[in-house]
Amino acid sequence: MPKLFIREEDFKLRKRNDPARVFIFGYLAVISIGTLLLVLPVSARSGVSVSFKTALFTATSATCVTGLTITDTALTWNAFGRVVILCMFQVGALGFMTITTIFFFIMNKKINLSQRLLMVRSMSLHERNGIVGLVRRTLFGTLMFESAGAVVLWIRFIPEYGVLRGFGMGAFHSVSALCNAGFELMGDIEPFSGLTAYSDDPVVMITTILLAVVGGIGFFVWEDIWRSRSFKKLHLHSKMVLSISFLLIIFGWVIYYFAERKNPGTIGRLPFADAALVSLFQSVMTRSCGFSVVDQASLTGLSKMTTMMLMFIGGSAGSAAGGIKNVTAGIVFLTATHVLRGKKRLTVFGRTIPEAQKVSALSIMVMALTACFGGTVAIALIQPELPFTSVLFEIVSAVATCGLSQGITPSLSFAASAIIIVSMFFGRVGIMTVGMAVFLRRNTPEATKRPDTWVMM
Repeated sequence: MPKLFIREEDFKLRKRNDPARVFIFGYLAVISIGTLLLVLPVSARSGVSVSFKTALFTATSATCVTGLTITDTALTWNAFGRVVILCMFQVGALGFMTITTIFFFIMNKKINLSQRLLMVRSMSLHERNGIVGLVRRTLFGTLMFESAGAVVLWIRFIPEYGVLRGFGMGAFHSVSALCNAGFELMGDIEPFSGLTAYSDDPVVMITTILLAVVGGIGFFVWEDIWRSRSFKKLHLHSKMVLSISFLLIIFGWVIYYFAERKNPGTIGRLPFADAALVSLFQSVMTRSCGFSVVDQASLTGLSKMTTMMLMFIGGSAGSAAGGIKNVTAGIVFLTATHVLRGKKRLTVFGRTIPEAQKVSALSIMVMALTACFGGTVAIALIQPELPFTSVLFEIVSAVATCGLSQGITPSLSFAASAIIIVSMFFGRVGIMTVGMAVFLRRNTPEATKRPDTWVMM
């Protein structure tokens, strides 16, 4: 089991192998290749090349496992185009360095120290010992869960789509759910309808929920559970991920059910069991997966606010999910409560969180909030005719790489779409990672220690 600590100087072996820069340019390469493939006529269902804007937006959304689209996926792309999209969100979810490792395994090549450090950074870990074994188990676990979900959904889709097409539908939605990508192929039923046609189908709903939870928690946590077999023996990271995830899912479930129970536009007309399942589905999907079974524009004000908050938090570090991550949000919240209680140290499950990590968590939250605010203001100025709350919803979804939408994506101008593209990229690669790649310089000790001074707050 890899530990979660690594010396920062290990990341400075070679300037050209700086993890942050390799991480960024790797994702840019995947997006570029995907865009070139999707813009080809062979990818389009109509046989005619789509616009560069559509190809770039779709490639970015897929690679950043977001799910926002400006055209319906099923109606726009043929089998080849869908495979390209599936490959992109599979690479985006696992991390391109994890995928690269597959080729090292196949060619039986030894993975050197620099490559191990890049793998560590791409998986949001902090220890290189055992990283190769963890990558192997992650790949195996991913294949196992995706295959299990594909078989279940395949059997369910056979009566409607036949054996061959049903298999394709099951595989695509299983991978999309585990990768928290949010791409769906239900456009033949109704464009941009999400999984609305299956809102009363417990097999599709529960299977999708389980896959999204597995992908949003991350295989580091699942391996920790498998090895420890006891909550007390789990690593602190795993304890926090499981506790916070459980509380957020229950919180969202309760809010959605009671806020929407009398809303005929969402679950108001559904029987109790279906309404409860749809509410649970909405709560889980807001954590980054992005599938929808209700019209997001029809949600009550309380539900929209809850959705934006849960999207902003997202899932676990080292998983397929986006957002600022649940542990980050947990550290910020617990730090505030400890300050109010007059405590100087932040202790969680008998362990002390370092001051540097508290500062890092707060920095991530501030930068993400800044990105949401800046993107919302920019689009509101470019297209003032759009409802402001819908624009805010769309930007939060993009930064959090969730993919839920109130339906304004197709109506965005090229400039507004470019802002969404940048937001998705920042959200997936990580605002802190981008900051390190651009601004990080070798740390040099200060010549003079400045005196501490208190200011009014």
